[in-house]
Amino acid sequence: MERINISFSKDVYEKLEARRQSMGQKSLAEGVRELVNLGLKIEESAKKNDDEDDSDDIKLLREMIKNNLIWSMETRLLTRFLVENSSSNNQDKILEILDKYKEKATDHVKGLFREDIL
Repeated sequence: MERINISFSKDVYEKLEARRQSMGQKSLAEGVRELVNLGLKIEESAKKNDDEDDSDDIKLLREMIKNNLIWSMETRLLTRFLVENSSSNNQDKILEILDKYKEKATDHVKGLFREDIL
């Protein structure tokens, strides 16, 4: 086991002491070792997550969120259109506008995720 000397500001020392007491640790050194080990594990985990692709669960969740956002945006824009143009009887124009709003909703979600999703 290697040894080092380390100094802390008064505020950090007081926090460490309060933590030691609340955790029932025998010494500050024990608490500091525990925090250092925890920090190293977190750092390793973060590096591992950066190196790996998203898990299947995360990919599935992202797709569900994307689809839900697209649906929500389409619904919102469609409702707005229908309220504004409730007296229109031109079917071709309505279909054209519906396609336009769908495209706008999809583009908006693509921008939110900063990627090409569809």
